[in-house]
Amino acid sequence: MNSSLRDSYFHQVIRSRKFSEYSDVKLSCLLILDYLIIAGRDLEVTFSFDELRENVDHSVSDEDFISSVFYLTREDIDILEQGFSAWREVEARFVPVKFDKVNRMIDSNTFSHPFTGEELTEEQFYDEVIYFFGVTQNFLDHKNDTF
Repeated sequence: MNSSLRDSYFHQVIRSRKFSEYSDVKLSCLLILDYLIIAGRDLEVTFSFDELRENVDHSVSDEDFISSVFYLTREDIDILEQGFSAWREVEARFVPVKFDKVNRMIDSNTFSHPFTGEELTEEQFYDEVIYFFGVTQNFLDHKNDTF
């Protein structure tokens, strides 16, 4: 990692946090940050777990990697934003689905296709409704800041 990355505002935020000494969540957060800063992400670009995973050392366990992605979405960290999309036949493309709508279905354990209303099993739901992530405006505003 070059010195400008090591000194970035967000790297310092993550380094200053307490993490379990028995996990690689902190390391994974830092590696994701490296990728986001170097890749020059903007608000229009979204990515999947798989794309992020390709850019994090595979010595980091999948469990720690997933924890780190969700850690970066925390309100007090505000680096990543989670969204959902589903296939909309009329538009012949994946279209974002309101976060609250998906969370209500997950919380109630009642699943349907967000656009067609077709009842789905939980497994079908997670095949049809795709997680995606994007960077936040906060990340864009401060990604080049240093301490």
